[in-house]
Amino acid sequence: MIETTYNVAKLETASKVLKDIVMPKNLYNIDLYSFILSLDLKFFTVSEVTEKLLAIHSEEFTIKKNATQFTYRHLQKFVKEGTALVSKSESGKANVYRLVQSEIGDQKQEENSTLMAPHNEKDPIALKLQEKILRYKTEMLTNLGETEAYSELAEEVPELANYVKSRYQYSREQAKMMLGKVKAFERLLSDYQANTL
Repeated sequence: MIETTYNVAKLETASKVLKDIVMPKNLYNIDLYSFILSLDLKFFTVSEVTEKLLAIHSEEFTIKKNATQFTYRHLQKFVKEGTALVSKSESGKANVYRLVQSEIGDQKQEENSTLMAPHNEKDPIALKLQEKILRYKTEMLTNLGETEAYSELAEEVPELANYVKSRYQYSREQAKMMLGKVKAFERLLSDYQANTL
């Protein structure tokens, strides 16, 4: 019995050490909260932040998976702390996050956005168009992720290629359709803002 308890304790210790080696938690010296604020994103997904993180901090992350895990862990921590809110996209496929700031932070961000954007941020039409752009971007990224997953699976397991092909094509078509919607709403927003100045 004592030997079994010793082996279990030894296994748990080895597991913790291995987990820290494989998925280090504090390896990166990046303040993700400030990083997201600097991106000036009202709503965002893990994928969107990861892509920006990789673009700006490529020297820090050698593997995309590490950047995704870093982003996901921090966003989960922000949600627990109450500094971020999370909700599902309309398709239900992705989590959409929003940072919650203190009143001082909100005032500073409002002042900065007023200086940076000449249009009225509280305009309900502009807000609705921005909301639609975000929703369709999120769905587009989700569909692109699905296409990549199907493609990867077809390469790794060629026996499933025929089964995966129709799903791959459907996801690719959905991503194209969402991109079209994003472009349409971005044009509408741009035209609307130009005409309301």
